[in-house]
Amino acid sequence: MSVELTGRAVAKRVARRRRDDRLDPPWAAGYPMEGDQRACQAYLRQLPIMGGPARSNPFGYYQILLDGAVVGGIGFHGPPRNGLVEVGYGVVPAVRGKGVATEALRLILKLATGFDDVRRVCGRTSPDNVASQRVMLSAGMRFVGRDPEFLHYEIEVR
Repeated sequence: MSVELTGRAVAKRVARRRRDDRLDPPWAAGYPMEGDQRACQAYLRQLPIMGGPARSNPFGYYQILLDGAVVGGIGFHGPPRNGLVEVGYGVVPAVRGKGVATEALRLILKLATGFDDVRRVCGRTSPDNVASQRVMLSAGMRFVGRDPEFLHYEIEVR
């Protein structure tokens, strides 16, 4: 299992659900999910604000690969603000419950530790998404609160 940072061209294809057979690895059934499309659209919208792809790295969208096929996505919701960066993720139904999302989140958290401007990473999920709650807890995040819509998790990386 690995995670690979996408560039503008890949993000455009994911947002449009148009895989390029010559350039992209195979996509598992169900990929991209709606969350992947939204994440790529948001990434593409924020590129000009962040100063382009070079300035957005590594705070973009990553594809999760398993056995050479894209099975989901994970990434940061933009660059850090006041030392805090938010992460989101999702995997196709066929690989859920197999530790793929947890392993991907651990890789992203490890990546976040390498940046001086990141002190904390947060994530959120709906109260009924017990699987996502387990993913964040298994990756070392802790529950820090809730609002009317979401449960919030966080981890200090510095």
